[in-house]
Order: sequence, then C-alpha cells, then structure tokens
Amino acid sequence: MTRDLSPAAYVRPPRSSLALGAITFRDRPFQATLDAAAGAGFDGVGVTVGQCLSALERGIPLDQLPVLVERAGLHVAELELVRLCEQGAVRHANDLVLDLAGTLDPDRVHVAAWTGEPQQIADAFAHVCAELPETPVAFEFMAYNAVPGFAAALDLSAATGMANASVVLDILHFFRTHASFEDVTPEAMHRVAVVQLSDVVTRPRGDELDEARHRRTYPGEGSLDSVEFVRRVRRTGVVPPISVEPINDAYEQLPLAVVADRAMVATARLLQAVEAVDQEE
Repeated sequence: MTRDLSPAAYVRPPRSSLALGAITFRDRPFQATLDAAAGAGFDGVGVTVGQCLSALERGIPLDQLPVLVERAGLHVAELELVRLCEQGAVRHANDLVLDLAGTLDPDRVHVAAWTGEPQQIADAFAHVCAELPETPVAFEFMAYNAVPGFAAALDLSAATGMANASVVLDILHFFRTHASFEDVTPEAMHRVAVVQLSDVVTRPRGDELDEARHRRTYPGEGSLDSVEFVRRVRRTGVVPPISVEPINDAYEQLPLAVVADRAMVATARLLQAVEAVDQEE
C-alpha cells in the first residue's frame, strides 16, 4: 500500500502537552486522580469510560466531570476506548465513549481493534472519525491486537481517508512489535496524536499482555531504549503531546500523589537525559 500521510492529524491543536495517562489510576475516585495529576504538575489527564461510570456510581453526574477537570486546572487529554469491530454489549460502551466525547471535549479519542479484517477495521475507524470530525481519533497498535505495528497503524489511518485519523505511538508497543526507527519520519509523526511513555524491566515470567497491562514502570527506569526513542521523535521536528502511563498493579497500592509525582520526575529526568545526549553530539 502506498502510504499517503499528507492530511494533518490534528483538526485542532491539543490543549495538554503533558498528561497522566488514563489507565495509570484504575478504579480510583475521579476527584482523587485529578488532584494527584494536578498536584504533580501535569496539564492534562486521561479518562476511561470505566472511570466515568464509576464517578456516576459515586453520585457525580456525567455533565459535572468537565467542571471538576476545569477546577483542577486540567484538560481531558485522552478519552478511552472505542473497540472497533466488536459486537454485543461492547457496542453500547463504544456509543458511550462517543457521547462522553461531546461532554468532556478531549484532545483525542483512542480506538483499538482486537478483531476484524483490515478493510473492516478501516471502515469502523473511519466511522468513528466521521462521528467526531473535529477531534483526533487515535488508533492504538499493540503486539497482541489486530494491528500489531506502527507502520501498519500508519497505513490504517491513511486508509480511512479521514483528516482526523491518527495513531498513538506507545513506546512499549513500538519496541514489542519490533518497529523500526526508520518509520519515525516527519510524515509519520504528522499522523501521531500522542507519544505515550512508560518503561518495563525484563522479567523471567509473564507475557506481552501481562507486561503491558500490569508490569510497566516509570519512563526511563527500565530496559527500553527510551532516550533514543525520544531523540528519534524529536529529530523529526514534529513533537506531539506526551502521555505518561506507568500501568502497574503494584503502584495501585501506593498513594496516588506518590505515583503521579514519580511519573513526573521520571519523565523530566528522561527528557533531561535526551537533552544531554543531544548536546554532546
């Protein structure tokens, strides 16, 4: 397939440049996550449909969520997740994500696919883009889903023919799908709505799914070549917003403020390390 990445990924500029990712705080009270993110110095926060429903169960009307976000001095950076090509009850959750997009006004909405043929996935992706014409809709590729690779995700976004079809460039999925730095070009980065940072430590047990959803650590504190990854992104001259998402079951036992602050400190150290290497060359 000839990759035409000319349409701009963003329909409007993002309001958040550094966000705490949506799944960092699973099953935590909505207000507490906002307080932790804001206290650590993030300007954006990710939100899942599950967190919104949990807030509703705690007596917070859905239309009050953006009010709470604004009071915390934050923006909703990313709203997750539309699961493309799914049948049954999942379709209702997908519809709720689209409804919440109108309420929360996020910088982007994330989608992914675990089933479906390439054209079917592209059509479903294009449908979500058409439903949210002024919002970037970003596809998450993973080693264990139906589009396991950065190049494949770029091709998919181009195949939709939609200007707001974009890609999530997650550092862990980039390396675990054996993506190439050669694909990190200015043209490709115009299709990237967000760069997600985390890290992992190689362990003797566990698989890619377990690692991604339960065993991540803070950016720059694992075995991934995080410095070179960030350098390659910056070298393109097209630098999207950053979302930090150290998804880890053990971290969920810690106070939210501790996790958020460590995420901010680790990210700052990583970016400083990138600057130091660049200055040496």
